[in-house]
Amino acid sequence: MGPGPRYQELADELREAIQAEATVLGVQLVDGAKLPTEPELADHYQSGRGTIRAALAGLAAEGLIETRGRAGTYIRRLPLLEYNVDAEHPRRRDRTGTVTDTWSSVVRESGREPSQDFKFRIEPATVVIADRLNVAVNDLVVVREMFRYVNDIPWSVQTTFYPYEIAKACGLDTPTDIAEGTVRRMAARGYVEDRIVHEISSRPARADERERFDLAPGVSVLLFRRLATAKDVVTRLTVEILPADRNIITHLTDNSEGA
Repeated sequence: MGPGPRYQELADELREAIQAEATVLGVQLVDGAKLPTEPELADHYQSGRGTIRAALAGLAAEGLIETRGRAGTYIRRLPLLEYNVDAEHPRRRDRTGTVTDTWSSVVRESGREPSQDFKFRIEPATVVIADRLNVAVNDLVVVREMFRYVNDIPWSVQTTFYPYEIAKACGLDTPTDIAEGTVRRMAARGYVEDRIVHEISSRPARADERERFDLAPGVSVLLFRRLATAKDVVTRLTVEILPADRNIITHLTDNSEGA
């Protein structure tokens, strides 16, 4: 297979330069730096302005740059937060030395500071939620929602639905945050999650999400769903919305002998 389109090659080269904070035409490509103009880039890379424009459009869709009208195009780079799909484990050990929820531990281990706004409600299960939680439509479910920040920057929204009886038995049916995290709380009450189905997809950000997360035009969001069970009993459905310009989801498969 031959090389891809020229604009894609340029996008790859510029992306690597941005990630390395390299210098192009006398400009160090750090967060907030103004890119050289399209004619300057076209001359530097010996390409047409249309090719340069297509390459920049791809980088804008990734959230690496943003155009501010006549002011020009600027580097917009947030350090990625890596989240492993296997991090939610009731017996995990926090490297920070404190007992906190999984997400807060991951953020602190990256050298940053987490914070979150917590919302709580009890509502009848919709058809979709009832099917996932294996309850009847209109049965009560407890909904715990977290709007999360990293160093005060809006980072993600996590909404988790629990069957009411399980939430009540585990003390999740009250409008208070749980410092150790709900997975640990449920495990302490006898609901040790032994199976989690992960679903990861993406879609274009909606208008309200673009505003909430201050997303550059074209940036997508990741949808990260987890359906957990404990001894074949569904314990929760977690739905998380993560802007793709600041989050990466990882998974490690260990195929070594004895794993």
